[in-house]
Amino acid sequence: MVDKRRLEESETTPLQKNSKWKWIVLVLLLAMAGSGAYLGWSYFFQESGAVAEVRPEAKVEQEMDTFLVNLADPGGKRYLKISMKLVLNNAQAAAQFNARSAELRDSVLLLLSSKKYDDIATFAGKMALKQEAIAQLNQKLGQGQVEDIYFTELLVQ
Repeated sequence: MVDKRRLEESETTPLQKNSKWKWIVLVLLLAMAGSGAYLGWSYFFQESGAVAEVRPEAKVEQEMDTFLVNLADPGGKRYLKISMKLVLNNAQAAAQFNARSAELRDSVLLLLSSKKYDDIATFAGKMALKQEAIAQLNQKLGQGQVEDIYFTELLVQ
């Protein structure tokens, strides 16, 4: 009798194991198909009003008055005349800029007057000046940031 049981157990075990794996694979495939169907339905058929659109805040351009400064060259014979337009990242930065315009203008004046002709004569020098001015203004602004500066006029004489 013992031999019969062993024979029966050995014959049924591989079949039972094989059918268990078939059921597990079938359940996993059905779950994946259901998830894919739900994601497809929600992407293609869901109303567009239900999804909240996130819009980045509009950038604001701010004009600064023209600067006329003596350069830090020996003898003080050269001067720099420069006009610039700032690109601010939001409207709060523009309001802050208008409220603190004298302080911001002062910091730019000090920066410009500390430069020598050799510092700003090349393209790389002008780009470095731009980056320094952005950093200087961003230190003073509390809300928002200056993202870029456009030189609309630059004259060294």
